[in-house]
Amino acid sequence: MLETKWLYLLLNLFTVSVPLIRSFEPRIAYYKSFGSLGKAMLIWSGFFLVWDIWYTDMGVWGFTSDYLSGIELFGLPLGEYLFFVTVPFACVFIYKCMELFFPDGIMSERVAAKVSQVLIPFSLVIGIMSLDKLYTAATFILLGLALIYVSWIAKSHWLPRFYESYIIALLPFFLKNGILTGSFLESQVVWYNNAENLGIRLGTIPFEDVFYGMLLILGIVFFYEKFEATRKSRLKV
Repeated sequence: MLETKWLYLLLNLFTVSVPLIRSFEPRIAYYKSFGSLGKAMLIWSGFFLVWDIWYTDMGVWGFTSDYLSGIELFGLPLGEYLFFVTVPFACVFIYKCMELFFPDGIMSERVAAKVSQVLIPFSLVIGIMSLDKLYTAATFILLGLALIYVSWIAKSHWLPRFYESYIIALLPFFLKNGILTGSFLESQVVWYNNAENLGIRLGTIPFEDVFYGMLLILGIVFFYEKFEATRKSRLKV
């Protein structure tokens, strides 16, 4: 079943299916924030797509045609474009549900601050020590800088909920990315040039992917919250 040229598209469909269906439940009402989410993705996913096109062209990573529909633009397959829509959609859905079902949160602001205090120097040190590895350096340095801004400059109140929801999102992340990187397959949907990363794998998943995903969703949530605050303030007028 997995050995099909539609695999990448099917994985995207699987990723978005449950969140999309449940978006219209009155209690969740995720659909009301689709505009805010769309604008956030246009900005942040757009940045990631430019990054993706550049690194694909440089051979930092690439795609195996056996698992692709054959539709592509600027060297990226359709499934890759959809990845930057379906993954943020599903992750922000989890984030939204955490707000609904745990309004007081699970992680305190103090604990979230401690997490940031560990992640920021960890990311920057790994990134700076890996300047000869394009994927590692870009991912960790950008994540470190993003966390500095969100945690210490913007002092974003939603950071504890972001950490909570990202931990939960890692469960489907490992399933989807595991398949994309070769788990249960004869080859890989997405291959990586190990000269441009640390060469550490979590199963078949490059270590960097966990933090690349965190950077992706952190930026989406940042802009999503900005646009949502504007939308809600207009509703009060």
